[in-house]
Amino acid sequence: MQLNEILEENSVKAISKRTNIAEDNIELLLAGDFDKLKKVKTLGFISIIEREYKADLGPLKEQALSHYAQYNDTQSITLGVPVIEEKKGKSKVFQLFILILLGYASWYFFTQFDKKQLSDLLPFGEAKTSQIIMPKEANNNAELSIENVIAPAQTDASPATDASPATDSGI
Repeated sequence: MQLNEILEENSVKAISKRTNIAEDNIELLLAGDFDKLKKVKTLGFISIIEREYKADLGPLKEQALSHYAQYNDTQSITLGVPVIEEKKGKSKVFQLFILILLGYASWYFFTQFDKKQLSDLLPFGEAKTSQIIMPKEANNNAELSIENVIAPAQTDASPATDASPATDSGI
């Protein structure tokens, strides 16, 4: 079965729908105008049509190959040599230097740093938390003492008990 026979049975639109090849490309294959198509596309379109319609399009394929051999397809793909890039990561010496620097800073902070400065910087020191919980002035303040609050209440309660029977008898 040739491409012309396939075209007699089906329209260009039906072939395009079945093969997912653009109508323009099918028309270029029918006309034998291989200049406007690349070699790879032309051979691929012919293979797709052969597969979908179970046809032998060998003569069309030979015609396309001879055309591309005659006009020497210069639009081939060229691959360049891969460029070897230098490693842009951090060197091992730099990483070792940073590690040693961090170790020295930690050692200095824990052994040589003034304890007084450190205690002023830390908000949870033992002396500060005890002052926050129980200030020194609260221990010496006599007005807030529990004995001073209870004692006046007891003196006020005694006269009130004496006065209540006198009022009951007068009624």
